[in-house]
Amino acid sequence: MGLIRKAVSIMMLGSMSSHTGREPPGKAGLARAKAKRAQEKAEKAQEKAAQAQAVRAQAEAEVAGEQTEALARVLNEDEAQRQADLREVAEKEAEAMPEWPPPGPRQPH
Repeated sequence: MGLIRKAVSIMMLGSMSSHTGREPPGKAGLARAKAKRAQEKAEKAQEKAAQAQAVRAQAEAEVAGEQTEALARVLNEDEAQRQADLREVAEKEAEAMPEWPPPGPRQPH
């Protein structure tokens, strides 16, 4: 019978020793709640960051589109000016060229 009492007392001590290392249930619950709030706060911050990144990407795309349109407009204007300059040069060259054969009486062969 002494052996049974000793076994029971060891089991009781074992259960007591494992309980003494734990935090009281109230503190553990508070710690879990605090950790959950911190996790939710971090998730919200990540969502905000993702939204801000999407807004930035959209703004960059709009700026790139506007730059492309402006560049195309400038290139088109440059091409139109180049064509006008070429016509003007061609007209001046045509005016400066002497007629060939020169006007005048034709000589017989």
